[in-house]
Amino acid sequence: MTENQQLKIIRKFLGMTQVDFGASIGLTQAGYSDIERGKNNVSGKIKIMLKQVHKVNLAWLESGEGEMIDSIITNEEWSPERFADDQKQIENLKLEIDRLNAENKFYRELLDSKLKMIGIRPSNRIFI
Repeated sequence: MTENQQLKIIRKFLGMTQVDFGASIGLTQAGYSDIERGKNNVSGKIKIMLKQVHKVNLAWLESGEGEMIDSIITNEEWSPERFADDQKQIENLKLEIDRLNAENKFYRELLDSKLKMIGIRPSNRIFI
């Protein structure tokens, strides 16, 4: 598979249009389309942008080996502040999950009481 074909796979994996993906790496839609169609090659500058912006594994782009996207956080990207922010977001998400579970439980209990009032046993419900 060519680098141009691999590039299209990356764009689709990221769920981006040619316009948005091209713009993210400094190209117009037409310029990006020419690369994807094989009219132009993937330049070194484009590879640098792919690595910086989308964390593309250049070995995968060039040969198909390894993972498509690098998942390693480099020293430049890691910081105690970023880690603390990530931890705070995780804690906020856990709190939101707990809140939603409690709300879900409340509505299930409310539904069960309404079903009992109209004479339907809650265990006979066909929906979750």
